[in-house]
Amino acid sequence: MATPKGGNFGKVLEIDLSKQTYKTRPVSDEILQQYIGGRGLGAYYALTEYKAGKNPFDEDAFVFIGPGPLSGTMAVSHRTCFVNISPLTGRLNHAECGAHLASEIKFAGWDGIYIKGKAKKPVWLAIVNDKVEFKDASKMWGKTTDEAHEMMVKEMKDPEIRTAVIGPAGENGALQANVIVERFRAASRSNTGPVFGDKKLKGFAVRGTKYAVPVADNAKFLAAAKTAKELNIQGEAWEGLKRWGTGGLMELKHFLHGSLITKNFQTTWWPDVVNIGGEEAARTFWKRHSSCTNCPAHCLKLGIIREGKYRGLVAESPEYESGGLLGSNLGMKKFDEMTALIEACDAYGLDNISTGGTLAFLTEAMEKGAIKPADLDGLKPKWGDGDTYMEMIRRIAYKEGKAGKFMAQGVARMSKQIGKGSDAYACVVKGRELAAHDPRGDKIRAYSYTMGTNGADHHEGQGSRALAMTAMADSLCSCSFTSMLLWGASTDKIVTDMLNGLCGWNMKPEDYWTTAKRIFTAERILNVREGISSKDDRLPKRFFTEKLPAGPRKDAVFTEEDQKKMEADTYGFFGWDAKGIPTEATLKAYGMDAFIGELNAAKKKFNL
Repeated sequence: MATPKGGNFGKVLEIDLSKQTYKTRPVSDEILQQYIGGRGLGAYYALTEYKAGKNPFDEDAFVFIGPGPLSGTMAVSHRTCFVNISPLTGRLNHAECGAHLASEIKFAGWDGIYIKGKAKKPVWLAIVNDKVEFKDASKMWGKTTDEAHEMMVKEMKDPEIRTAVIGPAGENGALQANVIVERFRAASRSNTGPVFGDKKLKGFAVRGTKYAVPVADNAKFLAAAKTAKELNIQGEAWEGLKRWGTGGLMELKHFLHGSLITKNFQTTWWPDVVNIGGEEAARTFWKRHSSCTNCPAHCLKLGIIREGKYRGLVAESPEYESGGLLGSNLGMKKFDEMTALIEACDAYGLDNISTGGTLAFLTEAMEKGAIKPADLDGLKPKWGDGDTYMEMIRRIAYKEGKAGKFMAQGVARMSKQIGKGSDAYACVVKGRELAAHDPRGDKIRAYSYTMGTNGADHHEGQGSRALAMTAMADSLCSCSFTSMLLWGASTDKIVTDMLNGLCGWNMKPEDYWTTAKRIFTAERILNVREGISSKDDRLPKRFFTEKLPAGPRKDAVFTEEDQKKMEADTYGFFGWDAKGIPTEATLKAYGMDAFIGELNAAKKKFNL
């Protein structure tokens, strides 16, 4: 087992909450070359340690929090990846978020944090370099994410700590719950919130002051990293990213692309976007830009509500997904009310995508008469009613009453219980609520929603090559906005130039693709073991049966021909068969022969 020459320390921090102990888990340079870090390393651990049907609430179920080899270096923009079995989907999922946590984990001397076990009473973890303290979280339990963050800063007497915490939603087991990182960033699509809650883990804080990331060839790495950063200073992934963040996409997706989510995907036409989108935020709300470590894109925008009943509210709003799901998706016309909904989700620790999907689905179900106010403890959601939506969010977070428990299951489970044809407008893929891009207006987005590992995730890659590139970016823990989306066809060379100088590897651009395909295929093996195949790689019914009624993509629909083309392109690119199952030849080519038997057993069990 070779020790890494650079980029990694060769050790992951393993924490056992049951025993309240911690130790070093070695990780070899060979494994790091094959799976890189972050998302890839999380998939490797699941693939080698879990059997099919793993329960996310088992005592030995882990949450892996990964930086990548570039984290903590001069490379541009670092993200953190959370990997765990999702209680919402029942499968291994991943979530990435920005801020500074990834670099801090590296500065503390670790290539990742692996958390297993269950505490008997609420705890939080103070990780300072090599030392871990298990701290009593009884006074923190029940607090919102912003309150918990502030309590950790106060107790550690260090404003430079980097935190990751859950809110009441995670504590109470709402399946849409997430982890909020450093107050304003969310790791959402892995539904780590209820897993932390079940482990009685409020969160953790990391401070690293002792270690620098080792570099194999400093001159070679710095030259490559400088080239990558200069491209970011000179350009941007799309025009307006630096000025507007992703909030500026709301107007673009509405007026030009015809893909803005509106009223549970009933349409993409919402002229009131001018009152809730990026331009309105720039006019009345935003006060400052904020960036992740070493990032010139600074896409996060912070502001303050200056008038009305939410006057004084400081928030990060809107990103495209949060503004879409809790804005146009709910028929909202008032910027302050939309922003309050976004901030409430962050405070309670709820994924604003799945939560927005839940609220919109129930609004349409109420509209169609499939449910009645009595089914929601008297609540009657209707488009644009911010007060009712705010109350629904609160009840989801606390699983309060019959309505709260019902809503905290997410759309797929609710639709099955409601019946009455509600599956026709239950907009989920592989058990997860769709993000804010309507794939009838933005057809390439269907790759991300259907072929991606998570299901319904907007950020897994638009196109077969992009699926692989995103798997690599998430394993490097690099932001796609400042890497693959900007570097385009040069991405493989730019990345391998940096990794070779940093890690002392000898990767060629073609090795970039093999590694990316291996990581994505590892996740596919895990999915196939749970019975996933081409039958699950599909958009919801609505997108095949209902044409867009208005807007720049009026009459657009997703067709069976679109589906067949997407399947053939993706499965062919990754070396999978017509049912989306990796072939034996592919597994051998990726050095994954050991999993051929498991895959064949799954094919037989599920008749794939």
